[in-house]
Amino acid sequence: MSDDIAWLGIADGGRRLADGTLTSTDWTEALLARIERLDKVFCSTLTLLSDHALRAAEAADRERAAGKARGPLHGVPIGIKDVIELAGAPVSANSAVLTGRISTHSAELVTRLEKAGAVILAKHGQYEFSYGGPSFDLPWPPARNPWNPERTTGGSSSGSGAAVAAGLCAAAVGTDAGGSIRQPSAYCGLSGLKPSAGLVPREGIVPLSFSLGEAGPMARSAEDCAYLLDAMTGLSTVQQLGGNIEGLRIGVLQDVFNGHVFADPAVVSALRQAVQALTEAGARVVEVKPPDVYDLDACGRVILLAEAYANHEPQLKADPMKYGRIGRHRFLLGAFLSAADYVQAQRQMAIWGAEMNRVFDDVDVLVTAGEVTGAPTFGKASASFGFTGQPSLRMPFTVAGCPALVAPCGFDSDGMPLSMQIAARRGNDATVLNVGARFQKDTNWHRCKPPIGGL
Repeated sequence: MSDDIAWLGIADGGRRLADGTLTSTDWTEALLARIERLDKVFCSTLTLLSDHALRAAEAADRERAAGKARGPLHGVPIGIKDVIELAGAPVSANSAVLTGRISTHSAELVTRLEKAGAVILAKHGQYEFSYGGPSFDLPWPPARNPWNPERTTGGSSSGSGAAVAAGLCAAAVGTDAGGSIRQPSAYCGLSGLKPSAGLVPREGIVPLSFSLGEAGPMARSAEDCAYLLDAMTGLSTVQQLGGNIEGLRIGVLQDVFNGHVFADPAVVSALRQAVQALTEAGARVVEVKPPDVYDLDACGRVILLAEAYANHEPQLKADPMKYGRIGRHRFLLGAFLSAADYVQAQRQMAIWGAEMNRVFDDVDVLVTAGEVTGAPTFGKASASFGFTGQPSLRMPFTVAGCPALVAPCGFDSDGMPLSMQIAARRGNDATVLNVGARFQKDTNWHRCKPPIGGL
């Protein structure tokens, strides 16, 4: 089988399955062979589910041959982040703390994906418990960026970002509390969606935070993200793609343009060109004044740190050294927060979240950068508290519960992908996917492949 199969996404691969020019078994076997060949470089996989995947692929082929196709995901090989439970498979959250644990049941979202016919190839590596990384002192090495293996993928859905970008699966499901789908998608040249809060079921996911965190799709296009989202939620966002954006009101968050938040000049230039592409498609820019990104970031960080520490307090007190250095440091930071800090942050999340959503009275979407630089080297990314340097442009949409999509929009001078972020009012997931799909109809950034052909 040609390596061209590796670059099939859900939409194009699904069409080939439907017209009989490709079988799920052939597709799955080709990807399993590719993982065996390439993943020694990219370290994306914690558990390769070869037997499970081949059984599912063969069943999908039999059903399709009998005229019982389940839908667009039927027979499509995907991966899932390791914190997502799959019955009979290990679930370690990339930590020695859970080494040897086997899931007794599948997460609800996995049940829905498999009901739709998806073939689950692998459980992907991640930052420890979705927070501590990239770390070299864990049982498994950190994932490496297919655009340059000396660069990080970002996190915490790091293995999923590497796997999709390297052509090791058609798409993947990650989780995102403070940007953990969006950062690796931005760094790896992918499309990644943090859905509206509460839209995708959380049951069966090892939690980082009680209040924050959504499972969502990571793929090569906004269209493929919509297919995954629909299978996990029962929505019909795919049917809403291709809509006209004539007159669509865009609010551009000015933080990276006015220096309020530092961004690489290449990011500023790429974002400006992306907004221009949307306006050329008929959208119009409207001035907005959202809550300050520093306030929103601080609010989300306090909640995330407090709840992460609460989740891990017994184990941290019993044996903190079982965690990797970065995870241990970050979890323990939550011990220094008071109950008052946490209550006030929750109060402000309600206030600022509502204020952020009111911005959408005047605009249909907000646009900003997905990340402020291209992917850094591991040395630059290994600080325990690197997030204290400046606010994240992803956290505001977590705090507000908004859907937020990142989509590739250029490259920096080192050839690393750059990304824009599109957000909408909570519940308007179809809107951000439609805007992303329209942008990708007019541009080719999402079709670029990393230079790994010689491996």
